[in-house]
Amino acid sequence: MNTDHLRAFVVAVDEGTFEAAAALLQISGSAFSQRIKALEREVGHVLVTRTIPVMPTESGTELLRIARQTVTLEDEARRSLGFHRLPGQAAPTVTLSVAVNADSLASWFLRVLQEAATWDDVELHFYAEDQEHTHELLRNGTVAAAVTENPTPVSGCRATALGTMRYWPVASAELLDRHRGADGAVDWERVPLIEYGIRDSLQRGALRRLGISGTPTTHMVPSVEAYNAGVGFGLGWGMIPESMIPPGLVEGTHPDLVIVEAIGPQETTLHWQHWSSTISVMDRLTRAVRRAAARMR
Repeated sequence: MNTDHLRAFVVAVDEGTFEAAAALLQISGSAFSQRIKALEREVGHVLVTRTIPVMPTESGTELLRIARQTVTLEDEARRSLGFHRLPGQAAPTVTLSVAVNADSLASWFLRVLQEAATWDDVELHFYAEDQEHTHELLRNGTVAAAVTENPTPVSGCRATALGTMRYWPVASAELLDRHRGADGAVDWERVPLIEYGIRDSLQRGALRRLGISGTPTTHMVPSVEAYNAGVGFGLGWGMIPESMIPPGLVEGTHPDLVIVEAIGPQETTLHWQHWSSTISVMDRLTRAVRRAAARMR
């Protein structure tokens, strides 16, 4: 397969429109469309929807990971060997797309960004997704690597255990007091909770372990900083990573917030999955991730 055609396919999916993809590749819209059509003729399948945003079809999803790997390998080769470089021209960058759960991205993974700030040959694209689902982005070819709960390697990938993130159930003392019965017990079916998104299952899982089958008021706050603030304001209770909880909370000396003892802490073991094909930039990223994960808590 022509790598220019594969690159056009990958960029179309990433950019969301043919126009934006053509502009990124610095070719005309008609030339870009011809590359997509040529690739579809070669494989005998329609690969992308002609919608906004552009989406891979079922056949396109099957090809996307291979296409992304091929493009990445070509970029690595061009960088290493200096293909098509004019005197004084900067070497091309290698693009790596990575899926990371939002809590990690806002805490221990920041050390990876600190290391990557010294790299001049890598362009990093991050996708924030719940740790239970990041491996899906790896499987469908959206990303080349992922921080995930899933220890089973996606086909064509390697998996390495990173460590454990501990989450504490935190609530405003005033919020809990408003939902206590005459016996002093908290009515958990009435206490509002906060979730990061519709696929965040930490809080609901904790309620199920308490034997609570009802669905309390649920606020969706898709920002780590705003989520933690919402818990602090008493909007609802939520699970907060140990590295982000305020001083004095675990010790019981915080003036406003308390640990929900009835629920207790929950630990999530994270893994690093990435393509099996070895390229130097992926190896470097993997080493940075493992160093950062050693200080996860």
